[in-house]
Amino acid sequence: MKRGVHQIEQLPDLPADYEPEVIEFFDQEGLLLTQTPLGSFESDRPGGHQGEYLAVYLDGQLAFFLEKGEILLNRLNNLANFQMRNLFNDTH
Repeated sequence: MKRGVHQIEQLPDLPADYEPEVIEFFDQEGLLLTQTPLGSFESDRPGGHQGEYLAVYLDGQLAFFLEKGEILLNRLNNLANFQMRNLFNDTH
C-alpha cells in the first residue's frame, strides 16, 4: 500500500480554471454519487454506514482520496483558490 500512496502523492493539482463535466464519489461499496451534464445519481447506503474511504473523481481523474479520516490526496487546492478569488471579484 505504501507504494500506491507514494504514487498518488505525486499527482499534480488540477488547473485552477478546470471545470469538470462529470463528478463521481466512491466508497468501498461502489458509487455513492455522480453528477453529469445529463443529471445526477445517488446510491443509498444503510443508516449508520461507515465508509472506509472516500474517492472523488473528476472526469475520470482521481482528485481527492480520504482514508480513515486522513487525506491522502487532494488535487483540488487550485480549484478552491480559483473559486474563492472569483467569488471575491464578483462581489466587488
